[in-house]
Order: sequence, then structure tokens, then C-alpha cells
Amino acid sequence: MEILLPNIVSSIASIDSFNQQVYAAIDKKYKNIKINASNLTFITPLGMVSLVLAIQNLNKFMDVHLDLNGCQNVSYLERLNFFKNLPPNILRDYHIEEFELRNRNDTSSILLEILPLKTEEDIECMTDSIFKIFTQNNLSKKIANNIMNITTELGTNILHHSEGNGYVTIQLYKTTNKIRIGIADDGVGIIQKFKTKANSSVAQHEILRKAFMVNESTRESSGGMGLNNMRINSFADSFKSTRLLLKTGNNIYDILSRDIHIFKTTSTYPGTYYDFCIEVA
Repeated sequence: MEILLPNIVSSIASIDSFNQQVYAAIDKKYKNIKINASNLTFITPLGMVSLVLAIQNLNKFMDVHLDLNGCQNVSYLERLNFFKNLPPNILRDYHIEEFELRNRNDTSSILLEILPLKTEEDIECMTDSIFKIFTQNNLSKKIANNIMNITTELGTNILHHSEGNGYVTIQLYKTTNKIRIGIADDGVGIIQKFKTKANSSVAQHEILRKAFMVNESTRESSGGMGLNNMRINSFADSFKSTRLLLKTGNNIYDILSRDIHIFKTTSTYPGTYYDFCIEVA
């Protein structure tokens, strides 16, 4: 089987379409699969994190081959440590040594490379990098604190509650003053953290509304996970605009400052995927 990546992987809808193919391949128990990235020209932080998770999960069940011949983004992918987070032997026909051996420019002032979220030290590394990115670009400490509060909450949830692997990457686009944050895991998902069983889109929507709007816990133990506070920080006054999309359960949600809408109903597969696009003044 082959999955052909589009030339632009920038929306959560395109990432969702890719993940549907990934988990369909697992369900059908294919023996091998090729992910064809030859046409890829642009990919967002969430796209890269999602691709890492997908390849790792496919590799548990079948022989995976990532085809990069013709791909224009190899240098960018390598710069964000994409290849270092892949299982061995995924790149059979492509040699990236020339990229790995080249002298890198220090871009730590504008991006956080793909970072696994496995320990408390990883959370600390993430917050340190965020502080560096925003203070070195003359953005206010208030903005930096808002971003750190958002990512710390989500990173901690992945670490302690997802029951899966999680990654984060962040990029500041200086020409547009936009911050893109991709953070995702392949765990049980927010819905499954509730005792309530929710099989319909409507029931899942109400669960998410409670979690994000009323500070209700998504854990079996007492105390919320802080998703309501995360939402408040996402729409802080220090930001000019925020677009926050979430994929969990069988829906993609548009998280707003005062409400949550179902953006699209789709298939169910493991994990929780957050796509942030924040514009600062």
C-alpha cells in the first residue's frame, strides 16, 4: 500500500485525512506500506508531529518505507530533528548524511525542534525554549507566560494522562508575527478519560464543552486537568488573534474563546491533536 502526502500539509483536516489512511492500513493488517513524501513542499509543526506518530504506530505492525525522493523539505525536516524521532530503517533508499553533517544555523530563537514529552525534564526543556524564543524576539513576558501556560498544561496532560507517546514543536514566523504550535499524542484521547461513555458526536461535544468551558475534570480522580485555563490563556488579551483546532474522538473541534463548535465529524482513531495559530501584535 502507498499513502501519498499532499504538497501542503498545513491544516488539521489534511492531517486527519492522512491519519485515517494510517489507521485503516493498521486495521486491514497490511504487511508493508510506503509513505510517499516526494511532493511535499510545506508542512506545519502539527503536521510533522503527526507524521512522526503515524510512522511509529505503523512500524509496530508492518514494514514502513518513507520515500523522500523529490521532497523539497528534507533540510527543514532534518533541522527540526524529524529523522531522529523515527524508528531505524524507515529511510531505506534515501541518504540524509549530507544534511546531518552540514553546519546548522542556530534557529533556536524562532523554533522549538520536535521534542518528545516523556519526562518532567522534557517539560522544563520546552518552557525554557519558549522563554528564549519570545524574549529574544522582543515579545512581552506576558506573551511568553501565556504560551508557557498553554504548552505546560497540555504537555503535563500527555505525560501523566494520555497513556501514549507525545510530541511538541513550535515555530515563530517573524514576517507574519504568527506562532504555530503543534502538540499531539497517540494515547487514549480526552473522551476516554471521562467515566461517561459517549458514542455519539453530540455526547462527545458536550463532554468537551464541559472540559474546556466549566473546568470539569476529565480524570476519574478529583480536580480538573486545567483545559479551561488553557483555553483562557489561548485567547489572552496579549494575542491579536487565535485559531485553535482539536482532533479527539470522532470530531475535529473549533475551540473558541466562549464556545466550542464541531468543525468536522470524521473517523475515530487514537490520540489528541492540537493545532494552534496565534498572531501577536
